[in-house]
Amino acid sequence: MTNHEDAGPRAATDDSPVTVTVAEPVITLCGAGSCPTVYRTDRGTVLVQGVAATGVAVADGELLVEIPRELLIEAARQIQEQDV
Repeated sequence: MTNHEDAGPRAATDDSPVTVTVAEPVITLCGAGSCPTVYRTDRGTVLVQGVAATGVAVADGELLVEIPRELLIEAARQIQEQDV
């Protein structure tokens, strides 16, 4: 079993990319441009933009990205507040 088998919404059962129609930034480390960002989607999921990471085995079709710990903590706080 991989860690995504019970992870929630998925566009397909194969390794094809998930299609997201709405991705709204929750928090970013810069005002504009390309930098670590956490997005919430119209699918009730979260997207993470960060630096590609290697050295850990993941299933085909999955990617690892690295983001600052503080970004994840603040994103979780903001998402929880928005859901209340």
